[in-house]
Amino acid sequence: MFDYAGSIHFHSDASYDARVPLDDILKDASGAGLDFAIVTDHFRLDAQQSRGRGYVDTFQKPVLLIIGEEISPRYNHYLALGLKNPIVTWKGDTHAQHYIDEVAAQGGFGFISHPDHDGAPLIGSRAYPWIDWTVRGYSGLGIWDLASDWASSLTSVWQTFLSCWRPALALKGPNPKTLARWDALTLNEHCVAIGEIDNHAHTRSFFGIKRVIFPFNFAFRTIRTHILVEKPLTLSAPDDEKIILSAIKKGQSYVSLDLWKDPRGFSFTIFDNQNHSLPGGELTRRGATLLEAKLPSDGKLRLIRDGRLVKEEVRRTALQWDVDLPGVYRIEAHQHIAGRWRPWIYSNPIWVK
Repeated sequence: MFDYAGSIHFHSDASYDARVPLDDILKDASGAGLDFAIVTDHFRLDAQQSRGRGYVDTFQKPVLLIIGEEISPRYNHYLALGLKNPIVTWKGDTHAQHYIDEVAAQGGFGFISHPDHDGAPLIGSRAYPWIDWTVRGYSGLGIWDLASDWASSLTSVWQTFLSCWRPALALKGPNPKTLARWDALTLNEHCVAIGEIDNHAHTRSFFGIKRVIFPFNFAFRTIRTHILVEKPLTLSAPDDEKIILSAIKKGQSYVSLDLWKDPRGFSFTIFDNQNHSLPGGELTRRGATLLEAKLPSDGKLRLIRDGRLVKEEVRRTALQWDVDLPGVYRIEAHQHIAGRWRPWIYSNPIWVK
């Protein structure tokens, strides 16, 4: 499979709460080695008019710019992709089903964004969780968000200082509440995951010292969504955008923290003598069936079935499992950095019937 890495959910100066021009952001995306970048300004698709969709190849590495929108009333933020026109809601609107339906009516799809966002009361950051779980028709949810994960570490003055000094070491991985919610949803529906950075490059003052949280050249090196496709991208922007969005929608992808170790080379497959399935796919067992996960370097591999840990391999590059039961299978991997096991890879599930 061909592995392409991208960042999903960030804001340019077209958003009311961000200041960095899109061209500057894309320069950082190229320098970080991204293959694609999905900008999601609040209630706007301005980038379609100012720059347009397509490859940006004036920098170090061509980057495919994909334009989405963050529909962001007070609660229930929704990342909408494949839109023709922006969708605007009232700030107090909590009825999410109507804009999920409107996105679908335009031929688009979307993801619930930072579903368990807790904010950071110590620095005056408000919480923006998803509160309406009666909705239907979304493709999945963001399970790991750079801004939310970092903010959750700001629990004391000392911890805030440490998190500002070494923000990467403050990242603990997806919120366990979000992972448990996702596992529960996958038992009943095809619900897949993405990673988000939700980056605005805000300048904040901590103890009298101003600091940008986070510069894009750092944020783009952290939480990424990697798509897995059978053929290489063509550098034809319309064709490649369709391939990338299709893989994201189906969940033929995984979420990872790329800052320390490159996860490319990760694979997760379930197969029998006749068929095989990748993340986001389904397989009906017909006889002996094997699950196999591989890492590009040593790590801690964890096999999750129906939300429960069923096997763990430590300091290994591979895990195998005889699939004797139906269920929803996914892989987590941790990397050993600075004396601790730290989060690395979270695959989308494979559904076995």
